[in-house]
Amino acid sequence: MQQVGTKMDFALDENEKPRAEADGTGVGIVGIAKRGKELKVLIQYKKGGGIRVAGIDIGNYNGSWDKLFQKSIEVIKKFKQPFLLLTDGDTSIFESLKGKVTILVQRCLWHIPYQAQYVLWQDGVKRKSSEWLHVIAELMEVCAIRSLVDCPDTIKAMIESKRARLEKVIDYCREKEFKHCISYLENARGDMFTALENRLEGKTTSRVERLFRTVNMRVNVSKWSTEGVLNVTKVRLAYYYNGFDA
Repeated sequence: MQQVGTKMDFALDENEKPRAEADGTGVGIVGIAKRGKELKVLIQYKKGGGIRVAGIDIGNYNGSWDKLFQKSIEVIKKFKQPFLLLTDGDTSIFESLKGKVTILVQRCLWHIPYQAQYVLWQDGVKRKSSEWLHVIAELMEVCAIRSLVDCPDTIKAMIESKRARLEKVIDYCREKEFKHCISYLENARGDMFTALENRLEGKTTSRVERLFRTVNMRVNVSKWSTEGVLNVTKVRLAYYYNGFDA
């Protein structure tokens, strides 16, 4: 397993869709409390449906993604269509691509109301209170994007309506002095409707979240060495998503 995993490599495929998702999940490492390292994964959408793994690395939380993207930079440049990258807002992902390639960034809309629950907790807002329910319900409405809308005027009107509704949520948080929630939503709003504005499909990272379930079914049984968990994940994901068979 270790020998095979060490030799495995991943990159974007120029013959598949110019659309990818990047996200990370914590894994248990020997000698480090809790989930000590972040497993970083890049997946690419396939033209025939489904996804393939285009990059795997392990490192510190909010650490560099340079190594993971290294073999895919030149591939991104070859795409004739805009390359769309979906993320949960991890700024270290952007830093690894900054100045190297031009991409469109889409904030994962699934994560917005989900992560808002955490920042509301930081603001001391009681779960399921009227304030909590108002913010989460409004964000779910803002982040609900109807599929197959292709009319430019309709898209423009949808975005204007959703941005106005989002601003009202932020104003509500200011009124209630939910400082963490204000900061989170202000940071997220710039990239929430990139795909819709450019008439591209892409709004959530639910596919990569399901991939992490496959990872966790294997790695959540003990603590690992850094190399061990990386190699076993490479082999497992290549088997499930890239057609690899030892």
